[in-house]
Amino acid sequence: MITNKLIFDTLLSDIHDQKIRRVLIGINWTLVETAKGCGLAHTPRGDEQGCQPITMAGNISTLSIAEAAEWIRSENPIEVAIGMAAVNASYNLYGFEASKKNGLDAFTDLEGPVTVIGRFPGLAKRIKNLQIIEKNPRKGEYGEEDAKKLLPQSAGVIITSSAFLNGTAGHLIELAKNTRICMVGPTTPFAPKLFELGIEFLAGTIVTDVDKMAVAVAEGGAVKAIKPFGSFQTLSR
Repeated sequence: MITNKLIFDTLLSDIHDQKIRRVLIGINWTLVETAKGCGLAHTPRGDEQGCQPITMAGNISTLSIAEAAEWIRSENPIEVAIGMAAVNASYNLYGFEASKKNGLDAFTDLEGPVTVIGRFPGLAKRIKNLQIIEKNPRKGEYGEEDAKKLLPQSAGVIITSSAFLNGTAGHLIELAKNTRICMVGPTTPFAPKLFELGIEFLAGTIVTDVDKMAVAVAEGGAVKAIKPFGSFQTLSR
């Protein structure tokens, strides 16, 4: 059975330890930088349940990547984000090269329904038979409670990689284990061992200009603001 613990164990089992150079926590993104890679993770809202002050604030960069990565097991959502960014800094190295093709293109010609967890602008124009699940669904969309019914019946499932952070990844991947699964978003780690859990595509970001990325993160940039400073790539099983 796919669980969050199994996912975290899988990610932590292959961490390439490095020294941390910089940690930034913006209102939209959290960034962890090393000499070899830079990782991003979506920053939780400050009022999210469980968010607490970071006890090591001011000294996080004294940790190694392996030590910081362990924070993905924390009960504090902001520490989970730092841990996930540290995980990504280990896997999403500057010299990493995968396919420049969009991993979502593999879902454009599927005959059955394609369910997406999270609202991605313009996706409905590219993929037919799209079913969108959102926490606050709009007209024509589905609520989170519909995942149990929709995912097992889907031909493909696209999951925002923020699910690694909010505790839903294990449940969603387990529900979708007999479908084609793509994890997508800047929080996605290019960790090949995730393929062993049934994921087929990892679509994420390799930072190409770390200093400008850091400025965009620090100034509260959203996806559009950080996009010029990274390369969107897809790793396939």
